[in-house]
This record gives sequence, C-alpha cells and structure tokens, in this order.
Amino acid sequence: MTIASRCRSLLQLWRLIPWRSADGVALASLIAAALVFLTQCISAGHVGVDDAYFTFSFAKNLAIGNGPTYSHGLRVEGYSTPLWMLLLALPMLFTRGQAPLLCARIMGAPFVLLLGYAVYRLARACGTRRHTATFCVLLLSFNTDLAVAYLSGMETLPHVALTAFAFASLVASFSKVTWQRTAAWAGLAVALMRIDGFLTFAFLIVGALVRAVNLKEPRPFRLTARLHLAPVGVFALWFAARYAYYGLPLPSTYYAKQLIGVLLPLRGIEYVANEVTGQWLWLGLAAWCWLLWRRNLAAAILGAFSVLHLVYVTKVGGDWMPFGRFVLPVVPLLLVLSVVGSRDILDVCSTVRRWLNPLIVPVAAGCLAMLAVRMDHRFWNSPHEEAKNEGVKEQSRNVDSYRYAAKFLRQVIPPGGRLVTDYGGVFACYTQGALIEMWGLANATIATRGDAEGINPIYGKTCAACYPDLRPEYFHVMAPLVRPVNAFSSADEVIANVWQTNTIGRYIDFRQAFSVGRVVSPKGSEALYFLQRRGPSFSTETRKTKAGYVIDFPFGP
Repeated sequence: MTIASRCRSLLQLWRLIPWRSADGVALASLIAAALVFLTQCISAGHVGVDDAYFTFSFAKNLAIGNGPTYSHGLRVEGYSTPLWMLLLALPMLFTRGQAPLLCARIMGAPFVLLLGYAVYRLARACGTRRHTATFCVLLLSFNTDLAVAYLSGMETLPHVALTAFAFASLVASFSKVTWQRTAAWAGLAVALMRIDGFLTFAFLIVGALVRAVNLKEPRPFRLTARLHLAPVGVFALWFAARYAYYGLPLPSTYYAKQLIGVLLPLRGIEYVANEVTGQWLWLGLAAWCWLLWRRNLAAAILGAFSVLHLVYVTKVGGDWMPFGRFVLPVVPLLLVLSVVGSRDILDVCSTVRRWLNPLIVPVAAGCLAMLAVRMDHRFWNSPHEEAKNEGVKEQSRNVDSYRYAAKFLRQVIPPGGRLVTDYGGVFACYTQGALIEMWGLANATIATRGDAEGINPIYGKTCAACYPDLRPEYFHVMAPLVRPVNAFSSADEVIANVWQTNTIGRYIDFRQAFSVGRVVSPKGSEALYFLQRRGPSFSTETRKTKAGYVIDFPFGP
C-alpha cells in the first residue's frame, strides 16, 4: 500500500466519524486531552527530583537480588511507596537497575490512561452525559502539576490515578453492584501506593457502608465487612511483614518529617491555601455545596473526602516539591465536582428561570475556562505558579549536577564505604557507598533521634550527636560539588564547606580524624573535594583510577 492510499484510507475513516454527534464530541475531547497532556510534558522538558531516586534505589536493589534495601544493602524503610517500588522493580529486572527514571516513566504511562478513564467513569457515575464526562478529562489535561509529577518518576500520578479510580468505582457501585468489589480492591491499591493511603482506604470503607445504608441493603455492616475482609487482610499481612523486616511501625520518612506541624504550624495552611486558590480548586468546593443542597450523595462523598484530605495536608504541613504533590489526589475529584455542579446549575436555570440562561451559560463557561487556565502553568501565571516553574527547573539542574558528581565519587568511595550525604537519592543509585543520609529520610537513627537544629524541618531532621555511632568514613563538600581544581586553598576551608560540620564538629574532630582529598577529572580542570577518615590502610599517595581520574590530598595528611 502506497503512502497516498494510506492517507486516503485515513481520510475516509475520519469522514466516517460523526463529529457533530455526542459520540463525536466525546472522541474529539479525548483526543484533545491526549494532545494537551503531551504538550504539557514537552513544555516541562527534563524533570528530575532527588527524592524519586530513593525509591529507585530500593527498586534497583530488589531487581538485582539484594532485597528492598537502600544504597549498598542498608535495611531501612526510606520510601513510603511500597507498591510503586515493586512496580519499578519489574522493568529494572531487564535493565539490571539502570535507567531508573526511564523505567518509572514507562511504568507510569498506564496510570496516565487509568487517570483519564477514572475521571470519565467518575463523572458518568455522578450522572453527567458522555460528552460532559470527556470534557472533564480534557479539563484535567491542562493541569501542569500532573505532567510534572509524571515526568518526575515519583508515585504521585499513580497514586492520584488509583484514588480517582477507587472513588469512581465506589460511586458507580451506587447503581451497579458489580463495582463494589472493585472499589474495595482499588482502595487497597491506594493504601499500598502511599503509606498514608490507608486513610483514603478507611474513608472508602465508610463510603461503602454509607452506600449500603442508603440503598437499604440487608445487614449493611456485615455486607461491608465481607466485601473488605480480604483487602484489609492483605494490608494487615503487608504491614506485619514490613514491620518485621524494617523494625519500625512506619517508614523513616514519616519520623524524619514529623516536626513540620510542630515547628511550622502555619506551613500546612499556607500550602493548602496556595494550591486551592492558585488552581481555582475552590470552585469545586463551591460546587460541592450546591450539590449538597441538591442532595447528590455521590458529590457529598467526593467533597467530604476532599475536605478531609485538605485538612490532613494542613496538619502534616504539606510538601516542598514544586508540583502540589500532597493536594493532587483531590484535584480530579474537585474538578469533576466543578463540572457536574456547573452542569446541574445550567439544567436548573434552563427549567426554572429561562431568562437566566443568557447570563448563567457564559458565567459557567468562563469559570471552567479560568479553571483550565489556572491549572496550566505555561502561560498566565501567578507568583506562586512562577515559583513552581522555577522550582522544577532548579530541581532538575540539581539532579543533573548530582549525577555528574557521582562519577567523581565512584572513583574514591569503595563498595560499602560510609559516605555522609544530603543528596541521598541520586548517590544511592549511582555510587556503591553505604550512605549515611543526613536528613533521616533513609536513616532510622537520625529519623528517630534527631531534631531540627539549624535546618528547615520541611526537608527532614538532623542529629549531630548521632555521628559517632554512625561511624562516617567520607564527607563531600556542599553544592556545587564539582568545582574548579584549585577551588580551595586550605583544609580548613574545605571542612567549612562540608554541610553541618559546625554542629557535627562538636562530636567529631574533623581536623584530627579526617584528611582532605580531591578527585580530579581526566582533563584536570574540575575536581570534587571530600573528607576521608584516617585509618590503618589510609594513604595520601596520589593515584590514578582506571577511568583516568586522579585522587590526591593537596593539603597533606
């Protein structure tokens, strides 16, 4: 078949589609949604976040046969996304742990489709027409944060997709009993995708009970318990297994960030307020109030969960990542409420007050258009949205610099060498050191014994007094890690440029216990300075690695 004949066949197929019908409008909306999301990803470009590489490290170790451990086989639960870690390990079986970000994006692609399907099903289950439900999918595709979350390789978008699908299944079970079991197992998937997803799972169980009572099912409590017995049992077995394996009831990430709400009580309120106002999510909350007045039970459940989730985010203090990570799970729900509420208002006005139609239609359309504009961070942005865009670029540059620095560190850090670092994601994947992660995200000692002395608790904890017990062997300088070869003129200057030596120095004498070394690039123009503990096998002799890097100690022993 020639190219011309293929084009003619496609043109004939195009003409067969009834674009002016409801089905044609729905198909056009879905195609437009896919194109908009694709352009969002292209516009975002390269996205990288160091925190994603924590999970990559566990998945990599699991894939190559070392179990779900961190860095060089350290048994600590430095991730809060067990299901996502397991899923990432699948493609890494074939890559042998290489290309983790690519593996994450490949595994995340089906969840993009699931999110679109879930939003469509959710809108349909709330009583909207087919073309209105596809319009919800189109509207969601304008959300830049979702595209950035997908490109980052984190569990955020899969978690959002599973949450939307679980609620779509729950709402669909109001009219079709067959969706009940699907909703129960989808709730389990949400609970396993993120450690705090058990709260969503619990709400879904309550929602199933409300459904049974509302439909006057016989023995509603017994019915709900029977439906959720197996999923809850699986969750309990998993919880017991991970507790036995790691030794803590919750991941170290939870303990590392538990001081946010205590030391920064307004942080969560500001975080939620910025996301709700910046993305016009308040429109969904307003529509929820209208639908409550209209006694829409499905909308009541979606809105109640959204409010409770936002309260939870306010309590824990939100997150520092530049894509509204903690608020994103309720964005599809509030968006559906916005569209369903607007549609319902139009229907009421068209039947009760016909003279309002010329006014209400453009107002509703304008509100939904503004919702799309506020979710899209490519064009017209507030200062908060501009800060998000700059944050994405900054984090991506940081990840690139860490990966470049890892090439230097690999020359000097032996397998199992205890390297102290505040960049515990990338270095866990791209070095063979047994990392002492300084924020406590992947270090149970710092997470459980630490405090917030001299740091911002939004990132984690610190514990200067813990370092004698942690027995560090290597430290690296602060960013930029790779500098000009003669960037420092004395050992004291290098020590002052290692993070937290001012506090850790109260417990470790750096000048007596460590020597200053550097790894010089093969071209001799760049170097990474580090501290190495002196020991029986320590030597200041200059040496050259197989890769052509030179390791020396420019300031003597």
